[in-house]
Amino acid sequence: MRMMKRVAVSILAAAMALSLMTACGGGDAPSAPETPSNPGTSQGEEKKDDEKKDPPAESKPEDKKDEEVADGSTVELNKSRTYKWVQEYGSAKKVYIKVEPVKPASQDVVCMESVTDGQKSYTKVTHKNGKTDEQFTELVSGKTQNVYRLYSNQKIAIMTSHTVNAADLNQNVLSDSYNYTVKKTTHVVNAVPYYTEALTMENKTTKKTETQLFCYDSTGSLVYLVSSPDTADEEIIRIQCSKAIPDSAILSVPNGWSVYTVTYGASNNDVTVKDQSGRELTTEEVTALLNKLA
Repeated sequence: MRMMKRVAVSILAAAMALSLMTACGGGDAPSAPETPSNPGTSQGEEKKDDEKKDPPAESKPEDKKDEEVADGSTVELNKSRTYKWVQEYGSAKKVYIKVEPVKPASQDVVCMESVTDGQKSYTKVTHKNGKTDEQFTELVSGKTQNVYRLYSNQKIAIMTSHTVNAADLNQNVLSDSYNYTVKKTTHVVNAVPYYTEALTMENKTTKKTETQLFCYDSTGSLVYLVSSPDTADEEIIRIQCSKAIPDSAILSVPNGWSVYTVTYGASNNDVTVKDQSGRELTTEEVTALLNKLA
């Protein structure tokens, strides 16, 4: 999704990165689950109604400050509501973030939910056709990241391991490559006016600028992010945040599930698949597994 890519270069993504949400792969919406013979191929899951649970109630940051008045003035970035939001959720031990496209409405991905507790993260992407992609990630030994593609209906997890650059886990909230300007204003979404901070990012090298609007409700909670405002390319996403993790989040592989480990060689065609006991699957068994996940 283009909006997800825009978010990735915004302060919002910086907060997610600090919370290990980069474990989902970064950039656009998380890639579809991999399969042993076709890495990167989507294997969406349809969730049963009794498995769907409402997310936790949205937490409310501190009350809106008197200086947060939409008077058109500029404010230092580190004194803005947006910066405070990043610090609040970036430093939280547990974070739940739900992102829903509002404009344009015809998106393949209608919702993305991410949860982290600092060392583990869970991401669920819901598509317009009702299917979902789920992923659980854990950081082990400080440098190794185990990624599990989850197939809830079949109770199967496909695990791959990656080496993580420590610098990626300790990146600065703001890039030194940009100048930032924050303007206090008002923006209307669905006929409702919101106190808004217009964040303009200027690339120090190219001098190219991009502005995003961070819209807050009367309690000071971030509710909308607007990209390319007031243009034909305007995109809007709704944001819901909480410091409580919903019961439906999977921060470990559930008991009773089958876990298969996939290791790639020099090419994606050079694949080894092992079961939980460490036994390598035969070609026939790999084919049967693929058919089960289809």
